[in-house]
Amino acid sequence: DPDTGEEVEPAPIIYEPIESIDSLRTRLLTSQKQFNDANKVRKLDLVLFDMAVKHIVRITRVLSMSRGSIMLVGVGGSGKQSLTRLSSFIVGQVSFQITITKTYSINNFFDDLRAQYFATIKTGVTFIFTDNEIKQERFLEYINNFLSSGEVPGLFGGDDRDAAFNDIRPIAKKERPKEFNDTPDYLWKYFINRVRDRLHFCLCFSPVGDKFRTRARKFPGLIAYCTINWFFPWPAEALLDVATKFLEPYEMETDVKTKTALYAFVANLHTIVTDASVEYFQRFRKAVYCTPKSYLGFIDLYRDIYKEKVSAVHILADKINGGLLKLQQAGEDVRLMKVDLAQKEVKLVAAQKETDVLLVEITESTAKAEKKKAEVTAVKDVLSSEAAVVAAGKAEAEKDLAAAGPALEEAKAALDSITPGDMKTLKALAKPPELIKRIFDGVVILMQFPLDPAGVYFEVVKGTNWPTSSWDFAGKPLLSRMDFLSLLQEYNGSKKDEINGETCEFLLPYLYMADFTYEKAKSACGNVAGLCTWVRAMHTYYHIARFVAPKIEALREAEGKLRVANGKLAEKEKELAKVEADLAECQARLDDAKRTKQDLQDDADRCKKRMDAANGLIEALSGERDRWTMQSNEFKDMIRRLIGDVALSGAFISYLGPFNAEFRSLLFSNYFYNDCVKRKIPITEDLSLVKFLIDESQITDWQIEGLPSDDHSVQNGIIITRTSKYALLVDPQGQGLQWLKRREEANGVKVSNFGDRFFQDHLRDQLRDGRALLIENCTEDIDPMIDPVLEKAVVKSGRSLVIIINDKPHDYNDEFKMVLTSMLPNPAFSPELYAKCCIIDFTVTMAGLEQQLLGRVIGQEKAELEEERAKLVEEVNNNEKRLKYYEDKLLACLSASSGNLIDDEDLIATLADAKKASTEIKEKLSIAVETRKRINSAREEYRPVAIRGSVLYFLIVEMSLVSHMYQTSLNQFLGLYDGGIDRSERHQLTSKRIQSIIAEMTSIVFSYIGRGLFEIHKTMFVLLMACKIEMRAGALSHTNFSVLLKAGAALNLSEVRPKPFMWIPDKSWLNIIALSEAVQTFKNVPDLIQRNDQAWRQWWDMEAPEASRVPDVEDRLNAFERMLIVRCFREDRTLLSALDYIKVTLGPKYAEPQQLDLEPVVDETNGLMPTLFLLSQGSDPTGQIEGLAKKRKKKISAISMGQGQEPAAHALVQNGFQTGDWVLTQNCHLGLPFLRELLDVLLKQDPEQVHEEFRLWITAEPTNAYPIGLLQMSIKLTNEPPQGMRAGILRSYSWMTQDLFDNFRRVEWRPMLYTMCHFHSVTQERRKFGPIGWCVPYEYNFGDWSASCQFIQNHLTMLGDDPKKGQPVSWDTVRYMVAEIQYGGRVTDNKDRVLLATLAEVFLSPKILGAEYEFCPGYMIPRFEEIIKHRDFIGTRLPEVDTPEVFGLHSNADITYRVRTSAATLGTILDIQPRQSSGGGGLSREEQVVIMADDLLKKIPSAWVKLHVTECFKKIGQRQPLNIFAAQEIDRLQVVLVLVKRTLQDLKLAIAGTIVMSAELQEALDNLVDARVPSRWVAVSWPAPNMGLWFSELVQRYHQLNDWMEKDRPPKYWLTGFFNPQGFLTSVRQEVCRAHARDGWSLDGMQTKSDVLKQEKHEVERGAAEGVYIYGLFLEGCSWDKPRQKCKESAPKEMVKELPVVHVTGIEASHRQGRKKGDLNKFMCPVYKYPARNDINWIFDCELNCEEEVHHWIMRGVALLCTTD
Repeated sequence: DPDTGEEVEPAPIIYEPIESIDSLRTRLLTSQKQFNDANKVRKLDLVLFDMAVKHIVRITRVLSMSRGSIMLVGVGGSGKQSLTRLSSFIVGQVSFQITITKTYSINNFFDDLRAQYFATIKTGVTFIFTDNEIKQERFLEYINNFLSSGEVPGLFGGDDRDAAFNDIRPIAKKERPKEFNDTPDYLWKYFINRVRDRLHFCLCFSPVGDKFRTRARKFPGLIAYCTINWFFPWPAEALLDVATKFLEPYEMETDVKTKTALYAFVANLHTIVTDASVEYFQRFRKAVYCTPKSYLGFIDLYRDIYKEKVSAVHILADKINGGLLKLQQAGEDVRLMKVDLAQKEVKLVAAQKETDVLLVEITESTAKAEKKKAEVTAVKDVLSSEAAVVAAGKAEAEKDLAAAGPALEEAKAALDSITPGDMKTLKALAKPPELIKRIFDGVVILMQFPLDPAGVYFEVVKGTNWPTSSWDFAGKPLLSRMDFLSLLQEYNGSKKDEINGETCEFLLPYLYMADFTYEKAKSACGNVAGLCTWVRAMHTYYHIARFVAPKIEALREAEGKLRVANGKLAEKEKELAKVEADLAECQARLDDAKRTKQDLQDDADRCKKRMDAANGLIEALSGERDRWTMQSNEFKDMIRRLIGDVALSGAFISYLGPFNAEFRSLLFSNYFYNDCVKRKIPITEDLSLVKFLIDESQITDWQIEGLPSDDHSVQNGIIITRTSKYALLVDPQGQGLQWLKRREEANGVKVSNFGDRFFQDHLRDQLRDGRALLIENCTEDIDPMIDPVLEKAVVKSGRSLVIIINDKPHDYNDEFKMVLTSMLPNPAFSPELYAKCCIIDFTVTMAGLEQQLLGRVIGQEKAELEEERAKLVEEVNNNEKRLKYYEDKLLACLSASSGNLIDDEDLIATLADAKKASTEIKEKLSIAVETRKRINSAREEYRPVAIRGSVLYFLIVEMSLVSHMYQTSLNQFLGLYDGGIDRSERHQLTSKRIQSIIAEMTSIVFSYIGRGLFEIHKTMFVLLMACKIEMRAGALSHTNFSVLLKAGAALNLSEVRPKPFMWIPDKSWLNIIALSEAVQTFKNVPDLIQRNDQAWRQWWDMEAPEASRVPDVEDRLNAFERMLIVRCFREDRTLLSALDYIKVTLGPKYAEPQQLDLEPVVDETNGLMPTLFLLSQGSDPTGQIEGLAKKRKKKISAISMGQGQEPAAHALVQNGFQTGDWVLTQNCHLGLPFLRELLDVLLKQDPEQVHEEFRLWITAEPTNAYPIGLLQMSIKLTNEPPQGMRAGILRSYSWMTQDLFDNFRRVEWRPMLYTMCHFHSVTQERRKFGPIGWCVPYEYNFGDWSASCQFIQNHLTMLGDDPKKGQPVSWDTVRYMVAEIQYGGRVTDNKDRVLLATLAEVFLSPKILGAEYEFCPGYMIPRFEEIIKHRDFIGTRLPEVDTPEVFGLHSNADITYRVRTSAATLGTILDIQPRQSSGGGGLSREEQVVIMADDLLKKIPSAWVKLHVTECFKKIGQRQPLNIFAAQEIDRLQVVLVLVKRTLQDLKLAIAGTIVMSAELQEALDNLVDARVPSRWVAVSWPAPNMGLWFSELVQRYHQLNDWMEKDRPPKYWLTGFFNPQGFLTSVRQEVCRAHARDGWSLDGMQTKSDVLKQEKHEVERGAAEGVYIYGLFLEGCSWDKPRQKCKESAPKEMVKELPVVHVTGIEASHRQGRKKGDLNKFMCPVYKYPARNDINWIFDCELNCEEEVHHWIMRGVALLCTTD
């Protein structure tokens, strides 16, 4: 309250009915406006479609409730946070959201949460918390605690609690004055209750992935105390509303109908991409998310592109239309000029005639004038000679007079120095000095004034005769004259020439006087001394002029004569001037006429020139005019089509970045384009997005910068440069990153990663300076620190822009660019990240890689050609840019010109120059096209090399799908590619050279990749290599390849042609049918089999059918088709046939095993390239590595990784960098953090600082967490135990030396040593046959063999070296020690222990000492003295392919092994192939499961009622052991029935959204979709390979037990149908024991006795008198001779044989009869519940009759199975 200062409670919120959804929407829009007025930073611009309105209603309802919290579940970008902020504002609460930083911790979270506790004291708070903010799972634990109790342990300390008390005390007093109690307990309780009421959590979670389900189980409070509101994908109506809101007010140049269709099209695009994402995941296993935020971004991008394109079209239209108008005006002006020119030509003819008349007149006048001129010229010539004489005399006289010049100048200067003042001073003298008087006498003499006539002429003065002075008589009067100085000046002018000799004689006496000088006069009377100088000068002048006077006189006479002659000449010239004047007048008239004519001519010429120039320009621009005219006509249609073109291009940029090239093309062409056409939205036919969005020169620039030239990469470049979001590249090969580095290099790009400790500094600097930031090696989880940058949360602060990161403002520059890159080939990015970033699949394509490899091989083979091509590309690019420039200049100048184009000569010249340059460039481009054809033709010769390289690389990429550890970088492959070129044989003939390169490159890749594959994958790799090469070459169709992988797996036996003969297995017949339907060659094979039964059966029965002729079709088969027919008939021989195919296709060496040699590996690597050994069971390369180090005399330090070993390992690596010592890090799968740190170390380490001999060895088991970067820089090796007896024995011999051979002279020693090698290999090789070989596959290794050999040595040493003197070998002792101690120590299964003892008994016996003894035909013991001969014997004499007989097994065991291996190999290949398109329109996974659940619920038997079961067993005897057993079985099956029924019902509810989809339900759904049994069902029931078999068994078990319960005991029992068959047999023994109680039989002494009958199960109608009849047992490893009731060898390809009914009873041990003479041997055959043999599945031992020794069947691995599946 403003008056009282009290806090006024807000008005209560009253629920009111709304009139309509529209009225509610209006109110919400008003609230949104108020929100934006109150919040300047996070403004909202929501489209409140119906679903959004309902979400707001739900959220506001929950937030307005006390203790109301809500969980919003939906993918990122759905609007959860925005709607929550608006809802919080509506209910008058403050919304809060934490800001995640890199260092955000529990303490920070506590601080934020504690602050909100205090904030709720005054107002309600909405705490928005998203799953992106869960840096630690404990955050959810604290929220769970708050929701459950309101308190979070450890949140408040003592001071915080006191502060809370102080804040809450006045409020508690006011609100509850009566019950207020000022105690800590009361205040705390009140505080917590208030916080719980007013702090509302809004949890915004994404349902994608397993995290949501896991968290819901771990923190039940999140579910129990939150209202859950699901944000489902926006419906079509919402998408349409959003499009309408943002596009309707946007001005477009189209009609309303088209614009309305656009809204629907834009909305449907989002739905199309959403649906396509599901198919994309099914086919390529790559998840793509299409979020509402992406949709909004698409609409914004549409508006931007449309505005840009419309503006560009209008600008171009104005220019073109202006240019065309100018050309049109110029054409009209030319037409008018032609008329004007014709008129001017008429005037020009008239002027020419007038000129001709004047020319005649002038010719006559000129003749007269020339005559007169000749006369005057003659006179003038005479006068000229006379004048020359006069001039010479005058020059001579003037030269002489010039000598008097200095005297005259001196006289003049002297006179000038005398002033009137000086005269006054002189006059004032009463008696001037004598010298002055004499000077004046001289002046008087020169002036020829009279002197004083009286007196003596001379007088003596100072001893000298001086003339008598005339001062008083003449000097003083002269001085007194006013014009005295003027007289002197006048005399100095013209009168000086009147001086005569007499005057000069009078002056001589004066001049001879010694003091008559200027200096003396100066001292006597000052400046009057100048008169002395003047007198002397006049005297000097006279003497010079006296000699010049005669010359001057003669000159006067000559000049007088000349004047008379000139007068005559003047008269003549007057006459001539008159004539010339007349002539000039005529000439002027002629000139005027000519000038007029010339002006007319110039005007006409100028007009013609202008016309010609204009015509030339118009003609030169005719091509442009036609093009411009065409463009001008298309502008309207172009603008009309922009509405669709922009929609497609915007959708491409916004949505298609994450998809691969195939799917982009599919979506764009088959969905986007067709839908646009279907809605009748104008669009360019066959629209090229590349040309629409960018020009060719830009693409060429990108390619020069390093962008691959294929369409997919160009599209990626467009998306990166045009998207409004920051791009995140899925770039496993790093090509996108390298391109961007070069592209932004000049702009100060910075490359960093989230693990860089200076990352924040780099981000800040680039943001401030507006430069590019490239973030490499991103994982699936992007650091939330950059979320404000990704969301462009920029705010204006004053005149600058800032962005808040880690709660700190950073300057933001609009020029800032950021691109993130990830090396993960298939990252699982979250939907939230898809909403923030533009995800782009930058994986290299086959076409792009092929072009790169072609350039690479040309660069090495024909470097000059590649240089020429590169130069040509750059030159063409520059020329195209220049051409574009000049064409634009032409248009710009033309359209921008003002006035008349014809008059603008500069413009015409400019246009002409531009046109000329344009033409020249076009000619160059035309030449370049031919040059490019020539270069490409030469390059295409090497295309096969590039094709092979690309096929091999993508094969390597496929192998990385088999195992994460098979990652190989593109740079590694390029090294192999270059190596293949360098190391291949040179040939002059190009075709041979190409074949040489291809062969060498294929061999190198095979060796490099093969040595890093596990044995189970090596054949698969080479087979794939052969198939891929042939498929790329067109020699193998994809259909044939698909038949190889799938055969008849998709067919149902009941739906195909019935098989004609029983000898054909069902599976083989389905394969044959599929083969005949898919491959033309085998179209009639079913008929051929029917017609030629014997031949086909004989071929099928062969041991090696792949090496024999195929009946009827042999002559038309190629190698692959032969493999197909073998695969379909005899799956067990598939891989052997594949080896034949590989030999034919690639060569024999590709079908042979590789031997690992570490020597070249060391030379191949360097200190920064680790060698990685992939570990498998029984493999340990440590010994080999240490042996190599010893051989090379290198110190090697080994360390086994584990917790706390990282610092020691780093220290070893750093030491190795310096010293060159080798480092072996073992079991690095246990030290993954170390590997990530090691990768960073290796990337940043300076190669110059690494010792050249340092090598890093790593051993690790396969793990998906292994850093990809480290995998891609490492050389990978495997070191598995050898396959086959020969390889195994050779490996054992590699551990021996000649010294070991020579240890003993006893004859037993070497045979026993060899036998131990044979025994060791047999124990290892039996593993591959599965349970028939060993029940448990044991990892026997070198240690077991070595210990056994050591015991034999010790035993022989004890016996003595001389067999004659010493004791014989104790074979029992040897067998016991080997079978029971050394090898037996690993055995855990009883039957395996028996088998091992049997093997020892067979092999370790005195028989091995016989010279001709063979373990098996072909497996003799070598008898040589030298070990080298033994090795040669083993390598050459032992069979290459082992028969199962050598292991004691039947040949059928090999079939089982090979079938399993073939199925695994082909299945793996199938798994890594892209899935075929489903075609759309099918049922979803959930719909399929609902249908399946309904079907199973109909078929599943009803659960038993406990009371009814009890009543039934009372009737048949519930105390009898077998009936008790049956009741127990019913109880167990009842659990299964209830669980299955409940799971199916819950699954339907979860799919419908009624209940939460738990992890168990999700797992059940996934399994049912794949027709597998859910693991929870298996846990309480039995295993089965598929759902059909399992459910059939469930029903069968139910019926057996139900019939037993309802109808009494059955006559025979299906043993497989019991959970506890051991208990069943125990019950049988109990009943038999009770029947013989009077005979004294005890249960403890009872044994199970069994006899195989001759009856089959259907022949048994009555139960056994004692004991029971059982059936359902299958013999594996042998067959049954029913007439003779004994074991016999299995028929070929007979894997199992069903045994007749077995009578099982009990017998007292003492009553069991011994074997009589002539009786058959008794083989105690183990019976197992399942094919997996172990003590848990063992039931009992069944007695089987046999003629052979028992050990024969033991080694055969014979057993009885209750089920074969």
